[in-house]
Amino acid sequence: MVARHFEFVPMGKRAPEGAVACDGLVAGAALDLSHWAKNRTPKAFKADTSVEIALAFVHEASPADGPAIVVNNHFDVDGVLAVWSLLDPEAAAAHAGLLVAAAEAGDFEEWPADTRGIWLNMAIRRLVTLKPEASAYPIALAALGELVRDIETREDLWGTSFSALLEAERRANAGDVVSYAVGPIRVFHHGPGVPEAPGAVLAKLGATGEGVRRLLLAFEEPDGSFRYRYEMPRWAWADTVVRPVISAPSRHELAAGLGPEWAMKGVDFGMTGLLRTTAPLREEPRVLAERLLARERFEA
Repeated sequence: MVARHFEFVPMGKRAPEGAVACDGLVAGAALDLSHWAKNRTPKAFKADTSVEIALAFVHEASPADGPAIVVNNHFDVDGVLAVWSLLDPEAAAAHAGLLVAAAEAGDFEEWPADTRGIWLNMAIRRLVTLKPEASAYPIALAALGELVRDIETREDLWGTSFSALLEAERRANAGDVVSYAVGPIRVFHHGPGVPEAPGAVLAKLGATGEGVRRLLLAFEEPDGSFRYRYEMPRWAWADTVVRPVISAPSRHELAAGLGPEWAMKGVDFGMTGLLRTTAPLREEPRVLAERLLARERFEA
């Protein structure tokens, strides 16, 4: 079996000769195992998350095959789990479902079928809080063997965050967030003073539903006006296989048609934000969604 080791390569730097780039795209790598756009991942290994790609690689490749140096250029949960899958393939394979669930919770802000994935995602993030990315890797990699075996007992790492998530879900189900579809646009109407629901809660409310191609997040003000953010589904930045590939619209054309109250930048955009309002609007969410639907002219 190949004795692999990990090296963190900062953004813009080149990978060592013969390295495999796991999750991030690192110039100079001999092999990509990544779901990032413009990856060179072999078709046989492609999947929605990088950890699934890494698991497919170690399952199919001969133990003697493959680069000995594993690299990544950023830290996130899917990335560190993909790296770990190459470093300790037997342990990773034994907990494959949990790893994939954690990657879905982290990269796509979903509520996976295995809720333990949320716990593992939260635990890893808690372990490396405020740590530089290069320092986060050895901390997380050293802890993963125990974490995946005993995640149920590590409530010290995920309990507070998960309780907050359950409370957000409770409030949404009680009517603080109302969700409905306008064609392929999923609207999430947050009542006055209601904080933005976490992505995992939005996923349960319909953000990952079949046919969803856009999200319209509406935040009602006390005076009845609304702040808005318009997004693509939160997996849409990745090169996916099971989840549908969704084309991005021209943000310039959309903004020009909506008016001067709309901007194409914002700290709350994440990986999939399209537009946001710069001032509250009087336009109701359903009316705005209908206008967006007419402007985008989604193909069947």
